[in-house]
Amino acid sequence: MIENINIILSVILAVLGLALGPLNCRILNKIPAKWLCDYDEKPSKELLSGKRYKIKPHGIAMSLTLAVVFAITGLTADISVTFPIVIILLFVLMLISAADAKYTIIPDEFTIAAAVLSLIFAVIDLFTAQNFITTWYAPILGGLCGGAVLIVMDLFSTLIFKKTGFGFGDVKLLAALGVMFGFKYIFILLVLACFAAAFHFVVIIFAGKAKKGIYLPMGPYICVGAWLVIILQPYFESVMNMYKSLMEMQVLP
Repeated sequence: MIENINIILSVILAVLGLALGPLNCRILNKIPAKWLCDYDEKPSKELLSGKRYKIKPHGIAMSLTLAVVFAITGLTADISVTFPIVIILLFVLMLISAADAKYTIIPDEFTIAAAVLSLIFAVIDLFTAQNFITTWYAPILGGLCGGAVLIVMDLFSTLIFKKTGFGFGDVKLLAALGVMFGFKYIFILLVLACFAAAFHFVVIIFAGKAKKGIYLPMGPYICVGAWLVIILQPYFESVMNMYKSLMEMQVLP
Protein backbone atom coordinates (compact mmCIF):
# COMPACT_ATOMS: atom_id res chain seq x y z
CA MET A 1 0.00 0.00 0.00
CA ILE A 2 1.35 3.41 -0.97
CA GLU A 3 1.76 5.71 2.02
CA ASN A 4 1.59 9.51 2.09
CA ILE A 5 5.34 9.77 2.62
CA ASN A 6 5.92 7.80 -0.58
CA ILE A 7 3.63 10.14 -2.52
CA ILE A 8 5.45 13.21 -1.21
CA LEU A 9 8.80 11.59 -1.94
CA SER A 10 7.64 10.67 -5.43
CA VAL A 11 6.71 14.27 -6.24
CA ILE A 12 10.03 15.58 -4.92
CA LEU A 13 11.95 12.99 -6.93
CA ALA A 14 9.97 13.77 -10.09
CA VAL A 15 10.98 17.43 -9.80
CA LEU A 16 14.57 16.36 -9.14
CA GLY A 17 14.52 14.16 -12.22
CA LEU A 18 13.30 17.03 -14.39
CA ALA A 19 16.09 19.22 -13.07
CA LEU A 20 18.81 16.64 -13.68
CA GLY A 21 18.23 16.28 -17.44
CA PRO A 22 20.39 19.31 -18.36
CA LEU A 23 23.07 18.05 -15.94
CA ASN A 24 23.16 14.76 -17.82
CA CYS A 25 23.77 16.65 -21.05
CA ARG A 26 26.50 18.75 -19.46
CA ILE A 27 28.30 15.70 -18.07
CA LEU A 28 28.11 13.82 -21.36
CA ASN A 29 29.38 16.88 -23.23
CA LYS A 30 32.24 17.57 -20.81
CA ILE A 31 33.69 14.09 -20.34
CA PRO A 32 36.83 13.33 -22.42
CA ALA A 33 36.02 12.34 -26.01
CA LYS A 34 38.02 9.12 -25.66
CA TRP A 35 35.51 7.87 -23.09
CA LEU A 36 32.92 7.61 -25.86
CA CYS A 37 34.90 5.59 -28.37
CA ASP A 38 36.64 2.22 -28.42
CA TYR A 39 40.19 1.91 -27.16
CA ASP A 40 41.64 1.67 -30.67
CA GLU A 41 39.51 4.44 -32.22
CA LYS A 42 40.26 8.11 -32.63
CA PRO A 43 37.51 10.50 -31.45
CA SER A 44 35.40 11.98 -34.24
CA LYS A 45 34.97 15.71 -34.78
CA GLU A 46 31.57 15.53 -33.13
CA LEU A 47 33.02 13.97 -30.00
CA LEU A 48 35.84 16.51 -29.88
CA SER A 49 33.43 19.42 -30.37
CA GLY A 50 31.83 18.90 -26.96
CA LYS A 51 28.37 19.33 -28.51
CA ARG A 52 27.33 15.70 -28.42
CA TYR A 53 24.02 16.08 -26.61
CA LYS A 54 21.61 19.00 -26.84
CA ILE A 55 19.01 20.12 -24.35
CA LYS A 56 16.45 19.62 -27.13
CA PRO A 57 15.83 16.76 -27.70
CA HIS A 58 18.35 14.84 -25.55
CA GLY A 59 18.09 16.85 -22.34
CA ILE A 60 14.29 16.93 -22.45
CA ALA A 61 14.12 13.19 -23.07
CA MET A 62 16.48 12.46 -20.19
CA SER A 63 14.62 14.86 -17.88
CA LEU A 64 11.27 13.20 -18.57
CA THR A 65 12.76 9.72 -18.26
CA LEU A 66 14.44 10.49 -14.95
CA ALA A 67 11.27 12.16 -13.64
CA VAL A 68 9.19 9.05 -14.38
CA VAL A 69 11.85 6.62 -13.11
CA PHE A 70 12.48 8.59 -9.91
CA ALA A 71 8.75 9.10 -9.26
CA ILE A 72 7.87 5.42 -9.63
CA THR A 73 10.89 4.44 -7.53
CA GLY A 74 9.73 6.81 -4.81
CA LEU A 75 6.22 5.33 -4.87
CA THR A 76 7.43 1.74 -4.56
CA ALA A 77 10.46 2.26 -2.35
CA ASP A 78 10.98 1.07 1.18
CA ILE A 79 12.61 4.17 2.64
CA SER A 80 15.93 3.08 4.09
CA VAL A 81 19.58 4.06 4.27
CA THR A 82 20.20 2.46 0.85
CA PHE A 83 17.60 4.59 -0.93
CA PRO A 84 19.93 7.54 -1.76
CA ILE A 85 22.41 5.06 -3.23
CA VAL A 86 19.67 3.67 -5.47
CA ILE A 87 18.78 7.16 -6.74
CA ILE A 88 22.42 8.00 -7.49
CA LEU A 89 22.83 4.65 -9.25
CA LEU A 90 19.77 5.32 -11.40
CA PHE A 91 21.30 8.65 -12.39
CA VAL A 92 24.52 6.87 -13.41
CA LEU A 93 22.51 4.28 -15.35
CA MET A 94 20.84 7.14 -17.24
CA LEU A 95 24.29 8.36 -18.30
CA ILE A 96 25.23 4.84 -19.37
CA SER A 97 22.01 4.43 -21.36
CA ALA A 98 22.47 7.75 -23.16
CA ALA A 99 26.11 7.01 -24.02
CA ASP A 100 25.39 3.51 -25.30
CA ALA A 101 22.24 4.51 -27.19
CA LYS A 102 24.02 7.18 -29.23
CA TYR A 103 27.62 5.98 -29.47
CA THR A 104 27.24 2.24 -28.70
CA ILE A 105 29.82 2.54 -25.96
CA ILE A 106 29.65 2.23 -22.19
CA PRO A 107 32.44 4.32 -20.66
CA ASP A 108 34.50 2.32 -18.17
CA GLU A 109 34.39 5.26 -15.79
CA PHE A 110 30.59 5.09 -15.58
CA THR A 111 30.76 1.33 -15.07
CA ILE A 112 33.28 1.80 -12.25
CA ALA A 113 30.93 4.33 -10.63
CA ALA A 114 28.08 1.80 -10.88
CA ALA A 115 30.33 -0.91 -9.40
CA VAL A 116 31.33 1.28 -6.44
CA LEU A 117 27.70 2.20 -5.74
CA SER A 118 26.71 -1.47 -6.06
CA LEU A 119 29.38 -2.50 -3.57
CA ILE A 120 28.33 0.16 -1.05
CA PHE A 121 24.71 -0.92 -1.46
CA ALA A 122 25.63 -4.60 -1.04
CA VAL A 123 27.53 -4.00 2.21
CA ILE A 124 24.75 -1.90 3.72
CA ASP A 125 22.02 -4.26 2.50
CA LEU A 126 23.83 -7.27 4.01
CA PHE A 127 23.84 -5.70 7.48
CA THR A 128 20.39 -4.10 7.33
CA ALA A 129 17.44 -5.10 5.13
CA GLN A 130 18.94 -8.04 3.19
CA ASN A 131 16.66 -7.36 0.23
CA PHE A 132 19.17 -8.57 -2.35
CA ILE A 133 22.26 -9.54 -0.38
CA THR A 134 21.79 -12.14 2.34
CA THR A 135 25.28 -13.69 2.48
CA TRP A 136 28.79 -12.24 2.29
CA TYR A 137 29.56 -14.16 -0.89
CA ALA A 138 26.38 -13.17 -2.75
CA PRO A 139 27.97 -10.02 -4.32
CA ILE A 140 30.95 -12.06 -5.50
CA LEU A 141 28.75 -14.72 -7.10
CA GLY A 142 26.49 -12.06 -8.57
CA GLY A 143 29.40 -10.21 -10.15
CA LEU A 144 31.02 -13.35 -11.52
CA CYS A 145 27.77 -14.77 -12.88
CA GLY A 146 26.69 -11.42 -14.31
CA GLY A 147 29.82 -11.22 -16.40
CA ALA A 148 30.12 -14.92 -17.20
CA VAL A 149 26.58 -15.41 -18.50
CA LEU A 150 27.01 -12.67 -21.13
CA ILE A 151 30.37 -14.08 -22.18
CA VAL A 152 28.77 -17.50 -22.68
CA MET A 153 25.85 -16.00 -24.59
CA ASP A 154 28.25 -14.01 -26.76
CA LEU A 155 30.26 -17.15 -27.57
CA PHE A 156 27.03 -18.94 -28.45
CA SER A 157 26.02 -16.06 -30.74
CA THR A 158 29.44 -16.08 -32.39
CA LEU A 159 29.33 -19.83 -33.03
CA ILE A 160 25.72 -20.04 -34.21
CA PHE A 161 25.04 -16.68 -35.88
CA LYS A 162 28.65 -15.81 -36.79
CA LYS A 163 28.46 -12.42 -35.10
CA THR A 164 28.95 -11.04 -31.61
CA GLY A 165 25.85 -10.63 -29.49
CA PHE A 166 27.20 -8.43 -26.70
CA GLY A 167 30.03 -5.98 -26.25
CA PHE A 168 32.54 -6.23 -23.43
CA GLY A 169 31.03 -3.05 -22.00
CA ASP A 170 27.78 -4.98 -21.44
CA VAL A 171 29.73 -7.74 -19.69
CA LYS A 172 31.40 -5.28 -17.32
CA LEU A 173 28.14 -3.45 -16.62
CA LEU A 174 26.23 -6.63 -15.77
CA ALA A 175 29.11 -7.80 -13.59
CA ALA A 176 29.05 -4.46 -11.74
CA LEU A 177 25.31 -4.68 -11.16
CA GLY A 178 25.67 -8.30 -10.09
CA VAL A 179 27.52 -7.07 -7.02
CA MET A 180 24.37 -5.21 -5.95
CA PHE A 181 21.73 -7.76 -6.94
CA GLY A 182 23.54 -10.95 -6.04
CA PHE A 183 23.38 -14.36 -7.68
CA LYS A 184 19.60 -14.75 -7.55
CA TYR A 185 18.47 -11.44 -8.97
CA ILE A 186 21.12 -10.91 -11.61
CA PHE A 187 19.48 -13.60 -13.74
CA ILE A 188 16.08 -11.97 -13.30
CA LEU A 189 17.67 -8.69 -14.39
CA LEU A 190 19.04 -10.30 -17.55
CA VAL A 191 15.68 -11.88 -18.42
CA LEU A 192 13.93 -8.52 -17.99
CA ALA A 193 16.60 -6.81 -20.11
CA CYS A 194 16.09 -9.35 -22.90
CA PHE A 195 12.31 -8.88 -22.76
CA ALA A 196 12.77 -5.09 -22.92
CA ALA A 197 15.04 -5.43 -25.95
CA ALA A 198 12.61 -7.81 -27.67
CA PHE A 199 9.66 -5.51 -26.98
CA HIS A 200 11.54 -2.51 -28.38
CA PHE A 201 12.54 -4.48 -31.47
CA VAL A 202 8.91 -5.47 -32.09
CA VAL A 203 7.85 -1.82 -31.75
CA ILE A 204 10.51 -0.82 -34.28
CA ILE A 205 9.28 -3.45 -36.73
CA PHE A 206 5.62 -2.40 -36.46
CA ALA A 207 6.65 1.25 -36.75
CA GLY A 208 8.34 0.42 -40.04
CA LYS A 209 11.74 1.65 -38.85
CA ALA A 210 13.55 -1.67 -38.94
CA LYS A 211 16.53 -1.70 -41.27
CA LYS A 212 18.78 -4.48 -42.48
CA GLY A 213 21.68 -4.96 -40.09
CA ILE A 214 20.03 -2.90 -37.35
CA TYR A 215 22.01 -2.93 -34.09
CA LEU A 216 20.41 -2.30 -30.73
CA PRO A 217 22.98 -1.65 -27.97
CA MET A 218 22.23 -3.78 -24.92
CA GLY A 219 23.31 -1.26 -22.28
CA PRO A 220 20.01 0.66 -22.07
CA TYR A 221 18.04 -2.57 -21.70
CA ILE A 222 20.33 -3.78 -18.91
CA CYS A 223 19.68 -0.47 -17.16
CA VAL A 224 15.92 -0.90 -17.63
CA GLY A 225 16.17 -4.42 -16.24
CA ALA A 226 18.06 -3.14 -13.18
CA TRP A 227 15.38 -0.53 -12.50
CA LEU A 228 12.57 -3.07 -12.88
CA VAL A 229 14.27 -5.42 -10.41
CA ILE A 230 14.60 -2.53 -7.92
CA ILE A 231 10.92 -1.55 -8.03
CA LEU A 232 9.49 -5.06 -8.39
CA GLN A 233 11.75 -6.90 -5.92
CA PRO A 234 9.03 -7.44 -3.27
CA TYR A 235 6.78 -9.08 -5.87
CA PHE A 236 9.58 -11.30 -7.18
CA GLU A 237 10.38 -12.32 -3.61
CA SER A 238 6.75 -13.22 -2.93
CA VAL A 239 6.55 -15.34 -6.09
CA MET A 240 9.81 -17.13 -5.28
CA ASN A 241 8.72 -17.80 -1.69
CA MET A 242 5.41 -19.17 -2.95
CA TYR A 243 7.21 -21.43 -5.43
CA LYS A 244 9.61 -22.60 -2.70
CA SER A 245 6.69 -23.42 -0.42
CA LEU A 246 5.02 -25.44 -3.15
CA MET A 247 8.23 -27.38 -3.78
CA GLU A 248 8.57 -28.18 -0.08
CA MET A 249 5.01 -29.45 0.28
CA GLN A 250 4.74 -33.16 0.82
CA VAL A 251 2.37 -35.03 -1.46
CA LEU A 252 -0.24 -36.82 0.61
CA PRO A 253 -0.57 -40.59 -0.06
